[in-house]
Amino acid sequence: MKSKSKKALWSFKSALIAAASSMVMTGAFAATIDGTTSVHIGGRVQSVDLSTHQVTVINAQGHTEAFQVGNDVPNLDKLKAGTNVVGTSQRAVRLTVLDASSLAALPTADGSQIVASVARVDGGLMTLKDTQGAVLTVQANSPADTASVIPGTRVLVNLPNPTALGSGKALK
Repeated sequence: MKSKSKKALWSFKSALIAAASSMVMTGAFAATIDGTTSVHIGGRVQSVDLSTHQVTVINAQGHTEAFQVGNDVPNLDKLKAGTNVVGTSQRAVRLTVLDASSLAALPTADGSQIVASVARVDGGLMTLKDTQGAVLTVQANSPADTASVIPGTRVLVNLPNPTALGSGKALK
C-alpha cells in the first residue's frame, strides 16, 4: 500500500512540475507588439546640423538627445546653441502582454520599462495608462497584433530611449 501512495505522490509532484514548466514556457513566449509613440522632447539646443536637419538638445536631466526635424521647419539656420526648444518625436516601443497568472512586473528605475493597463484599442491604435495615470498612445506596426488585446490587459512597455521623454513620463 505504501508503494501506491509513493507512486501517487510522485505522479502528483511530476504533474505540478510539468504544469509549472508549462506556465514558465507560456511566459517566455508572451505576445509582443512593436509600435511607435509620440514623445515630447525639450531642452537647450546643443547643436544643429543643417545638412541632415538634426537638432541635438540637452534635456532637464542633462541627457543629450538628437532628433530629426522636417524640411518644413522655417529658419532652422537661425537656431542657435543655448536656445530652449520643445518638440515631438516618434519613438519605437515594444509592448509585452502580461497574462493574469504572471507575477507582477516591476518598472525599471531608469524609466525604460513601465507597467501599464490598456485603456482602449481602436484598430492598431492603443491607449495605455500607467500606475501614475500617465497616458501613452501606441500605434502598432501591425494592427493585427492588437486583435486579441482588450481593455484591462496589462502590458510591460519597453521604451528603448527613455531619456527622450524629458520628464520621465510618456505623453500623447
